[in-house]
Amino acid sequence: MANRQRKSWIWGGIALTVIILLTIFAAPSSNKIMAGSTYSKEPSGYGAWYQYMLDRDFAIERWQKPFSQIIDNKKDFTDKPITYLQVYPSAISLNNLPSSYTQWLRKGNQLIVLNAEGKATKASFVSTQSYNDLQVQIKTTRRKQEVKNPIIKDEQGAIVWKRKIGTGEIIYAVSPYIAANAYQEVADNYQFLASLINSNHKLFIDEYIHGYKDVETKKVENKETLEDYLAKTIWLPIGIQGLVIAIISLLFLWQRFGQIEKIEVSKTDNSQAYIEALARVLEKAESTNFVAQTIGKDEQIKLQQKLGLGKRLLAADIVINEWNKQTNTPSNQLQSLLKMMKQTEHITESDLVKWMQKWQQINQEK
Repeated sequence: MANRQRKSWIWGGIALTVIILLTIFAAPSSNKIMAGSTYSKEPSGYGAWYQYMLDRDFAIERWQKPFSQIIDNKKDFTDKPITYLQVYPSAISLNNLPSSYTQWLRKGNQLIVLNAEGKATKASFVSTQSYNDLQVQIKTTRRKQEVKNPIIKDEQGAIVWKRKIGTGEIIYAVSPYIAANAYQEVADNYQFLASLINSNHKLFIDEYIHGYKDVETKKVENKETLEDYLAKTIWLPIGIQGLVIAIISLLFLWQRFGQIEKIEVSKTDNSQAYIEALARVLEKAESTNFVAQTIGKDEQIKLQQKLGLGKRLLAADIVINEWNKQTNTPSNQLQSLLKMMKQTEHITESDLVKWMQKWQQINQEK
């Protein structure tokens, strides 16, 4: 018993160690969402386009605070109107804008949202769309229907469109990758996104939605409880997993449910089960003639073996003649039994039962 408990503790310790190691190495190392971020050099990032804009002397800034701090700002921190660019990692719907958004846009500001919600259509996933003198490459089947001010559209619907709000506007695009790093060889895409931005505006790129926060924002948002801190680290899942393993180990050691009892499984006679199943099928199909032929052949062979005629099915008259020689009894009953095997008219169930009983009587006689 002691040896058994020691082995249980060893295996429990190994399992706990494996789970902890998997949790540590498999846990995400960062809460950053790199798709659409100007800090990313991945194909889905916007680092190359950000450098493209800097090279052309655009007034551009990475914004690492919530968008609300631009909208609700009581003091003007720029002498120019603002264009705010958001590249969402997943599709977002902005059909019903908050009143604070519309008030901010009415002042002449501009909001650009890439990866706006749209429906999948029959459009080709890769297409080239014309805009002025540019050839813009689009990789998505999503389109937006019933748009009043399309910027780029095809027969399936709008790909980029705008909505005027006072002296400002909001521009939507169903694709988040219009000017991603993957399009560095497609110069028209970079130029197209740049052309959507009012050259008299200062451009702010939303990095907050990608997980980037400046020091001031972190201080405000990091006022959290111990539970909040644990929820963001690997210690909470480790603690839960350890607790589960401990409970299972204790239950196993205490043998709370007693000794393991083996359940005897009854063996099924496959032949008998097959016969019964076949009988039910034949009964539903009313195939009594087929049953009579099949059983009749079996009963005839049994009779032939008793008469010394072997197992090969013989003609009825041979069996009848041998029956007369060996039993000296009338052969009328045997003739009717053999005749019924070849009957083409439908045999009723009651006649079939009587016929089988007569066969049993004949084969039971010495």
